[in-house]
Amino acid sequence: MKAVFVNNRGQVYLKDAPMPTLQGSGAIVETICSIFGEGSELGGVRRARQALAEGHPPAEPLSERAMSYQSAGRIVELSDDLKGTYAIGDVVACAGGGFGHHAEYGFVGKNGMARVPEGVTAAEAATCNVGLTALHCLRRAGLQAGETMAVIGLGVLGQILTQLIYSSGGRAIGTDLYPLRRQTALVHGAEVVVDGNSEDLAAIVAEHTGGLGADYVAVCVGGRNKAVNHLAVRTVRYSGVVLMIGGAVNVDFTDASPDASPHIKEIDLRWVYGRGPGSREEDWNKLGLDYPRRFVRWDAHNNLEALLHLQATGRVRAEPLLTHAFPVERVEEAVDLIVERPGEALGVVLEYGTER
Repeated sequence: MKAVFVNNRGQVYLKDAPMPTLQGSGAIVETICSIFGEGSELGGVRRARQALAEGHPPAEPLSERAMSYQSAGRIVELSDDLKGTYAIGDVVACAGGGFGHHAEYGFVGKNGMARVPEGVTAAEAATCNVGLTALHCLRRAGLQAGETMAVIGLGVLGQILTQLIYSSGGRAIGTDLYPLRRQTALVHGAEVVVDGNSEDLAAIVAEHTGGLGADYVAVCVGGRNKAVNHLAVRTVRYSGVVLMIGGAVNVDFTDASPDASPHIKEIDLRWVYGRGPGSREEDWNKLGLDYPRRFVRWDAHNNLEALLHLQATGRVRAEPLLTHAFPVERVEEAVDLIVERPGEALGVVLEYGTER
């Protein structure tokens, strides 16, 4: 079978790989499509290419790995314990590194997949990993109707978070450097969008909140730019919450002015990492162990089912965020579009020649 690989020089390519086998409770899924976004998954590609361009190749030997993040496909083989819960031919969304395969086939553990409802396309369902991160962010915030959340970074993650804020009765104010992203957010949930190149998010949020500031600020951009952290703190109200999303965030607040000091403003910093409880636990992912629903209502699998329901009922719309589609054989072109020309695309679909 064909699978997408990436190496530590930032090169992404298609190559032959062995067929997967059942590895416990789960299914073999034939991929219909998978989704690339410009965030965590390709952030390493961007950094590796930039380092090479600056004359700093990696010190370690050339290495590669199969890519996986988010996908949707059809079950072709099923472990015995899941028969009756799923059936051969069911279309499922597959979320997470190791499960949302950028490959023709992949093994998906039972907690990494959920059946796609009628009315949701495979491509929409395949935005599940970033969608789950957005949903987990909303739960970490504890946003209530009427509250304001500012979203810094309107990639696919920021776009879905903006829609969730709107659907929950909150007010979303977003900012980004690229016109395509700002316009998309304004049409799909943002009350106000701010040009990150020329406008001050903090001042505009203050204007729209009677001088209070945002109740929450979600940092949906990675990297090591402490100016983004300063902006987040300037934008949030006193005793508000700043949410740092993903594993590539920097929490440097040195040289901050008083209005950008998390200490002076007594803000809460909350990290959002993963898709919800369980998503970073090996036993939960590999062995299919469950938390008691009584004590952990929203683990990553329940979040996945909730996200797909929100899509099926129209309260989250991924289709407007999918700006390009490529057959998987053109994966290098797809990655170059996102990494080299980020202002031209949002979500990019890889298609595997299989119809739903």
